[in-house]
Amino acid sequence: MSATSSDVAQLLRHFRSRAALTQEALAEKAELSVGAIRLLETGRRRHPRPETVSQLAAALQLPEADSRRLVAAAKRVVPTAMGDRNVPQLLPLPIADFTGRRDELARLVRDVRPRSGPAAGVAVAVISGMGGVGKTTLAVRAGHAVADEFRDGQLYVNLRGGGAEPRSTAGALEVLLKSLGVPPVGTSDVEVLSARYRTAIAGRRVLLVLDDAASVAQVLPLIPGTSSAAVLITSRQRLSELPGARRVDLDVLEERDALQLLSEVVGPGLVSRNPEAALQVAQRCGLLPLAIRIAGGQCGRGARSLEVLAGQLADEDGRLDVLTGADGVVNKTIAVSLEALAAGSALDKGAVEAFPVLALFDGDWFPLRAAARVLGRSLGETEELLERLVDLHLVETPALRRYRLHDLVRDVGRDLARTTRSDGELVEAFRRELECYRGMLWRYVSLFDAVVDHYGAWEEPRWFADAEDLSDRQGILEWLEGELPNLVRLVRAASEGDSGDQLTAVQLALGMPYLGRGLMRFAEFQQAMSMVIDLPIELDPRLEHGRIAQMSFALGCVGMFDEALRWSDLELPSARAIGDPTQLSVCLVNRASGLFRLKRPAEGLSDAEEALRIIVETGAGTYESAANLSVGTLAGQLGDLARQRETFDRALQVLPNATLPTAALARALMGESFRVTGQYEAAIAILGEALEQARKARAEVLELVTLAEIGMTWLAMGDHARACEVLTDGLAIAIRYPGEHREAELRRQLGLALAGLGMIAEARAEWEEAVVLHDRMADPRADEVRELLRAQR
Repeated sequence: MSATSSDVAQLLRHFRSRAALTQEALAEKAELSVGAIRLLETGRRRHPRPETVSQLAAALQLPEADSRRLVAAAKRVVPTAMGDRNVPQLLPLPIADFTGRRDELARLVRDVRPRSGPAAGVAVAVISGMGGVGKTTLAVRAGHAVADEFRDGQLYVNLRGGGAEPRSTAGALEVLLKSLGVPPVGTSDVEVLSARYRTAIAGRRVLLVLDDAASVAQVLPLIPGTSSAAVLITSRQRLSELPGARRVDLDVLEERDALQLLSEVVGPGLVSRNPEAALQVAQRCGLLPLAIRIAGGQCGRGARSLEVLAGQLADEDGRLDVLTGADGVVNKTIAVSLEALAAGSALDKGAVEAFPVLALFDGDWFPLRAAARVLGRSLGETEELLERLVDLHLVETPALRRYRLHDLVRDVGRDLARTTRSDGELVEAFRRELECYRGMLWRYVSLFDAVVDHYGAWEEPRWFADAEDLSDRQGILEWLEGELPNLVRLVRAASEGDSGDQLTAVQLALGMPYLGRGLMRFAEFQQAMSMVIDLPIELDPRLEHGRIAQMSFALGCVGMFDEALRWSDLELPSARAIGDPTQLSVCLVNRASGLFRLKRPAEGLSDAEEALRIIVETGAGTYESAANLSVGTLAGQLGDLARQRETFDRALQVLPNATLPTAALARALMGESFRVTGQYEAAIAILGEALEQARKARAEVLELVTLAEIGMTWLAMGDHARACEVLTDGLAIAIRYPGEHREAELRRQLGLALAGLGMIAEARAEWEEAVVLHDRMADPRADEVRELLRAQR
């Protein structure tokens, strides 16, 4: 192999072979278990902890360059929803030890290829079989094999059909719509959601993987109505009533493939030295892939040889009968793992105790900090417990300090939790998770110097009590950015709970605007506010006002200015009644900003002037810069350029202590105002400053906003080459953030730049894509783009 390989398994095998060490010798020198070395070298564990990497590098006596290579290979990265191209790429990574299934894979690849012809329908293939037989593994492998033929994306949804509470069809449609860049539609009506989904996917070459389906009724509204798409479904049911579907009934592995899989898990040397025991283990695991992986993970630790493992599998009462059932094999195999742990060290016993509690986490992953809070242990203790469970394949680790359980393993763990924990303990675990996220969110807020406690978050018990040990605001922000999906999930879950949980949901949602400003992305904030705005609970007047105010602000942040103004009409009298000058001035500034966007400058200027007057009279100076900025943009919109300049200068004077994103946003808005009023040189100058600050802050959404403004300014100045270059850069960022809904307008502007360069075919291609994106959002600007297309025929 090449020593420049980025794969941990290949690098470790290469370095060990070069050092003339056996796995056992390396394990001894590195003070690791032989099993841990085997897991790494077979690719079953792709992301060792930094401490493990350091131990390996020292034991192998690696030169500095090779140590850096191993560290780089071990870094864990969470996949993003969008790839480098303008497509969602949501398929999970294929597993490294995929074994057998050659005929089934070939058939699936053939069945899901795009169809053609006037009578062609959507290609649908169903993989059915018992739990743990490898349905998802095969579906993901097939999906990756044909991914290049679906240029518009590959979508993946776990329908959780094997669990007690399958994902609702409406919930699945919401996930798909979000993946396609369509914003929340404000309804759970399946017919409405399905119609919006089929419109969004129409004509697109998209592969859809629906994993773990519960029934035909669950999946039928998810089938696209276009022959350019294909659907791959896995289910424990055959779904015989699903019309037009090709089917693969997946059985257990052939013995030779089961032995090959076991060899991948425990190492080929152990299997070749103990072929009879290896065959017994495979057979007593029912030739079921999941069971083989879990059982094989126990080998190589002291007495846990293949012979001993085979004996353990044989000696359990009724084991052969139990292994014939789908859930039974997983239950029994996990029981073997847990029983072995229970007889071990204090760490092993702690892992046994933690396992059913960890299975209670929802979502695609859970972070170390939340696990520690739910378990009531320190971060260090919890990480050791989790990594011990990772060693036995009961827990997976997709990224640094993030963990997840395979669906079937999680089902077993939850069953165990229900039989060993009281209902009160189960509820308490969920509330501890809520408190962890609420603490992190509001600790981030509390670390701002000038923040005012409008909601009683600082009163006992403090909303950030769970995170008072933290003081690194940037570190907390980075943690929260990675946990945005879980934050939204928890707001939704708490909104469906009792009044106490609903109160926590409101508290979480009210913290998210601060997070949105820190990240300069607001789609998740708007989703959270939409979940709590109509909750039928009696709130402290401060929270009730906050709920209305932040709903208005959230809608404005995602460009829904008409809706934002309707909520602002409710917010304004409430703010006046409360009498807090800061909250009233914020309300007025936000109204003024929305009225500027709605091209109602006279009304907006009145609000902005009142806000500025309140700030000057009361000394509530937190938003003085924003008020001056609003007065300036609206004055410019009304043609008063002298006042525009004067108030912009004042806004810049009070900005020095602002965060980089805030300072960049202020300059971007000034640049937009200068562009709109024809002051192009001034616009380019201040937008250049904004771009530098946005990039320094690593605020990509703000960077794309600024690039769009610079591009439109160059367009207005007639410099189409510069406009094309800048708008292309902005478009690349917009594609990565579909929830911000800026791609269509950037394509429209880029088309204008291309047309100015005489590149009419390229311009039309951008406009055609812009029309599709605008139509998907029911945006009337689609008609403006159609006019451009008609003019360039």
